[in-house]
Amino acid sequence: MLHYCERLNKLEAETLEMRRLKLDLVMYYNILHGFVDIDAGSLFDTINCNVIHNRGHPFRIIKQHCNVNCRSSSFVCRNVNAWNRWPEHVVNCKTTATFKRRLSTVDLTQFVNF
Repeated sequence: MLHYCERLNKLEAETLEMRRLKLDLVMYYNILHGFVDIDAGSLFDTINCNVIHNRGHPFRIIKQHCNVNCRSSSFVCRNVNAWNRWPEHVVNCKTTATFKRRLSTVDLTQFVNF
């Protein structure tokens, strides 16, 4: 019987945490670019970095203060720090497919707890 990490390595698969992180980031991208019929303003407070130039990232999200642990684990809060660290060339993709390709080239291990 192989340990979980050994099975993942043998199958060349990603951990569940890594898959969740990537799916969350893709959903952030789709919401902020208007590809999903959800009002981004109702979910996120954003900073217009074209006015306030902050590393060129035009879709920075303001992390909301969470008093309750379950709130900090919700979709709206859990990966905001990871999203805000992306370079401009990843966030400014024209399509979701391009974003996913560029996302796979970035090291995400710092945002996942093993």
